[in-house]
Amino acid sequence: MESMTGFSSGKFSGPSFDLRVSAKSLNNKYLDIVIRTGFFMRALEEEVRKLVKEKFRRGRIEVHLDLIFTSGERQRVFLNAPLLAGLLSQLRPFMGVGKVSLDGLLRLPGMVEYLTDEEGFSAEEKEFILQAVEEVLEDLKGARKREGEKIEKFLRERLNLISRKRREMVRLFASAQERTRRELAEKIKEFLPALEEGKLIQEVSHLISRFDITEELSRIKFHLQEFRRSFKDGGKKLDFIAQEILREANTINSKTQDPGIIKRAILIKAIVEEMREQLHNLE
Repeated sequence: MESMTGFSSGKFSGPSFDLRVSAKSLNNKYLDIVIRTGFFMRALEEEVRKLVKEKFRRGRIEVHLDLIFTSGERQRVFLNAPLLAGLLSQLRPFMGVGKVSLDGLLRLPGMVEYLTDEEGFSAEEKEFILQAVEEVLEDLKGARKREGEKIEKFLRERLNLISRKRREMVRLFASAQERTRRELAEKIKEFLPALEEGKLIQEVSHLISRFDITEELSRIKFHLQEFRRSFKDGGKKLDFIAQEILREANTINSKTQDPGIIKRAILIKAIVEEMREQLHNLE
């Protein structure tokens, strides 16, 4: 079982550069991949995307790559001095009005350009970068699995609680059913004294069936068993089973008049809603 939330990052020193890779995972119905790289690594984006697809099925996966060359031979900075001088000349009359930031001016489009050699990354450098990305993605997967284990433990605890409440409802219903049968028989005899015994039993059975929750209790038991068998099938299937448990609890709540059973049906509904909140975090 794997959660869809997690984070991982790492710093790596390459042959001629320093590299920082970070990967974040968020909830999403499908696999949504976002790759953010600097100018120098755009050519590697598709290969990074391929690595993500190999490891994850669902979630929004955001991968950030920041690279700084440590070799001056690989990167040169070009300052557009004429543009900067012309801009400063035009701004001079306004210098007294407000503070002019050089940092802000250098961020203007076309003011600074970074130049690299025309060969791009060597095979060795490319392999180094992709291995670094894969390492961070593996760490992210591990973080998602650890979070998934916590969610699974939570879900199993809630399943056990629902199971206990269902057994309590079975006992309460068995007791209430017999009591209701006697009360109905007495009332029918009181108002229809001439009713023959066979007809009386038939009428009582018909009335009792309107409040019978045996089938719903059996379905909840089946859904609990199916839920436990389906932990490896992912959050979508588990959420569907949880909805089925919720539907049975709603039906029980509408059919019964026993306060003890109603109380437990409402509790089961609340537990299932808690479970569904966590299930939306699963892959």
